[in-house]
Amino acid sequence: MAASKRHGEGTISSEKKLDSVVKRQRIQEENSPGEPSPKNTLYVHNLNDKVRIKTMRENLYLFFSTYGEVLQISMSPKLRGQAFVVLRSVDEANLARLSLQGDQFFGKPVHIQFSKHNTKSIIDEQA
Repeated sequence: MAASKRHGEGTISSEKKLDSVVKRQRIQEENSPGEPSPKNTLYVHNLNDKVRIKTMRENLYLFFSTYGEVLQISMSPKLRGQAFVVLRSVDEANLARLSLQGDQFFGKPVHIQFSKHNTKSIIDEQA
């Protein structure tokens, strides 16, 4: 047996992972027709509102950055327990949504769905 493996052996390629995500997305869309259409902005709720906003924002960045480039995290004192997370692409957002749905975050299961609207900064970039 060789001492080292060639790059990519024994791992799932990102293309196969994305195909798997797309299949799961189609199944979920069929089962929940009221869901907003896929966007790179995610609405995250059921966050622990006892955690300071600065701490929550920093940890949300770490939580989501595993799945893509986080461009923005929007939170406010009025929207305790909720946040909007913007990732670079719809594919990254979808992968994060499917992977993190229901995971424990500060002692509570996180709920993630696509935002109904894109955030203002993304609309400005597309113009």
